[in-house]
Amino acid sequence: MSIWHGDADTTVRPANANESMEQWTNVHGIDQTPDVSDTIGGFPHKVYRNAAGADLIEIWSITGMGHGTPVDPGTGERQCGTAGAYILDVNLCSSWYIGKFFGLDNTDSVPPTATLTAPADGASVSGMVTLSANASDNVGVARVEFLIDGALVASDASAPYSHAWDSASGANGTRQLQVRAVDAAGNIGTSAAISVSVSGGVEDSTPPSVNLSFPGNGASVSGTIQLAAVASDDTGVASVEFLVDGLSVGFGNASAQAGPWTLDWNTTAASSGSHAISVIARDARGNQSIDNDTSVVVNQSVAAVDESFSNRDANGDYFDQSGWTGDFIADADNATAGAGGSQSSLGYASSGVSCASGWKKTRSLQRSAVLGSAPRMSYVRRLDLKSQINSTTSARFRVLVNSSVFHEKTVTNANYLDSTWQVFDNLDLSAWANQTVTLRFEASANSNVCIEAWAKARIDDIRVGNASEPADTTAPTVNLSAPANGATLSGNVDLVASASDAVGVVKVEFHANGSLVGVDLSAPYSYTWNTLDVANGNYALMAKAFDAAGNAGSDADTSVTVQNGGGGGAPVIVSFASEAANDGYIKANADGSSPALGTLESSMGLALGRGSDAKYNRAILSFDTSSIPDSATVTGATLIVKYRSASGDPWSSPAGNTLAIDLKNGCLGACTLEIGDYAAAASASDVGSIVRFTAGTQSSSAFNAAGLTAISKTQRTQARLRFSQSQAATYYVWIGSGVDASLRVEYLP
Repeated sequence: MSIWHGDADTTVRPANANESMEQWTNVHGIDQTPDVSDTIGGFPHKVYRNAAGADLIEIWSITGMGHGTPVDPGTGERQCGTAGAYILDVNLCSSWYIGKFFGLDNTDSVPPTATLTAPADGASVSGMVTLSANASDNVGVARVEFLIDGALVASDASAPYSHAWDSASGANGTRQLQVRAVDAAGNIGTSAAISVSVSGGVEDSTPPSVNLSFPGNGASVSGTIQLAAVASDDTGVASVEFLVDGLSVGFGNASAQAGPWTLDWNTTAASSGSHAISVIARDARGNQSIDNDTSVVVNQSVAAVDESFSNRDANGDYFDQSGWTGDFIADADNATAGAGGSQSSLGYASSGVSCASGWKKTRSLQRSAVLGSAPRMSYVRRLDLKSQINSTTSARFRVLVNSSVFHEKTVTNANYLDSTWQVFDNLDLSAWANQTVTLRFEASANSNVCIEAWAKARIDDIRVGNASEPADTTAPTVNLSAPANGATLSGNVDLVASASDAVGVVKVEFHANGSLVGVDLSAPYSYTWNTLDVANGNYALMAKAFDAAGNAGSDADTSVTVQNGGGGGAPVIVSFASEAANDGYIKANADGSSPALGTLESSMGLALGRGSDAKYNRAILSFDTSSIPDSATVTGATLIVKYRSASGDPWSSPAGNTLAIDLKNGCLGACTLEIGDYAAAASASDVGSIVRFTAGTQSSSAFNAAGLTAISKTQRTQARLRFSQSQAATYYVWIGSGVDASLRVEYLP
């Protein structure tokens, strides 16, 4: 059964395609987890197989297509049809692919089978070891490859397939062995992995090194926190275990060999008071090291203010608590010493630019707070104050409580720079005990000449103590239900989780090797992960659920193997960093009139959305893609950008706004930034989009067929990023360029 549906079909609901898949997989008695999930011609494609590996059901989602049959007019082998009523030209011939799926093309799409026959699973080995394998294919096996701990070590092109492995050349301990068979069409079949115990090899007597990186010694903690450690070893870290008061609370989930290794700890299970935190790292030989010099204080009292700018409440902004007002913006320079996404808040006040003098553009951030009987305040800051111009120029940062200056740093005819984050702890607020106060942070600058004075103030980890107990201390439960543990993945893969909480789940995050890959704010929780964005290899998957109180629960017992390639030859995957010298942003009125070049790229990045000057910003990224062979067929591409900071949520104004990507084969004008780039004709528009993100990097959706065609093989490719609808108020996001932006291209040579 081959199922095709346009996701823009308004005649037959696109959801019917999934219903058909569920019906026909049920008919065949197979599960509803795709065995193949990839992108062909820019369109998502999934295949469902039976236990024997036969393809039974496939489903295609033709993005952007309405009600009709997909065709690709032309005389080529894979082309067909003529565009007309309900016959829609999307550069893909559905009839050809359906015929191929039905086996009518007389080509080979069946992967080989491979089995490792020696040594046996669990065997003890030493010295020279013969690895033996069996392989078969409906047409013929081209070669069998041997892998040790996931790394390719040998290949044999003729049966009987074998490899002489010198186990003494590596470290003693447990090793994983695997084989994979490749046929002439490039189809790949991989065996199950087995484990053997090596002795007589390189004796490992060196213990790992390990350090608990979060929380810090003496920290006060509450609710669910994420323990984090870094570890290293000469032969590899096998496990990292966290302990509280000498008792194990679990093993860490590794983002990489070095870490951070992380584990969620719900402190509500511990009594109030001091607790010893330690961490043990072990290698495969059982050598171990411990870091046990950290004590924390568990205190479940809720702070009147508890703000680390990490969006723990998941309400769409970068604040943890509601009630903040002002014009500070999110900034990626982050003081929080912990695993996971977090930011700081930046106020950038400037005076003297364009001869606008005086105390100009004071930036502020404020909120009200109800204080207890003995309130204390802590926060961290990082200042960059510049006023070394003349005797009357000044720059300052102030903290005010009910309009009274509580804390400040001011310079006159001088510069001041915090080289590191400065911590201010246990500041006494008893003068305002039992009062409702306004807490305000300010950055301001004063210049009396046409030279800029500025105050750049970053603040983070603001806490004001109070005395009430939290109402919700129970962490959510979460289960990562797909993909299955041990699965081999390729192309686009649906990560699926279920989650529940006594009060309510506000978001579920999906992580691969410790890196956040996606977020879903509502059930059913899922995210489509494009595995082409990562290297082939093994990945630890984790789903993490949060409630409104900041409690978190995680499920990290799923390991998968990403193996892209096969089915007609292995693709080449290249990544191009943007050319910062040719990147930039342009601002214009809503109708595109009065365009002007943006001026804050060096300090803030590239702007997108509506700025405080009521103009709308578009960003230009340039990539030299001329190294792609002229004869290559581009089969996939995505754009990856890095978050710098933001003001509000430009994706929400108006609701459903999209950050769209246009592509130009070559340059929009000259290859340097020009005001004409704002509205210049692109080779392809809306080739992909970037969903809302508030930290780290974000990959776009896979480019559509027109976007793949627009990637140049002889010169530059330029990308223009723009919001599809004009924001109703000041909402914008800053992204990076140069090494902070990349174009990832997959092609067949």
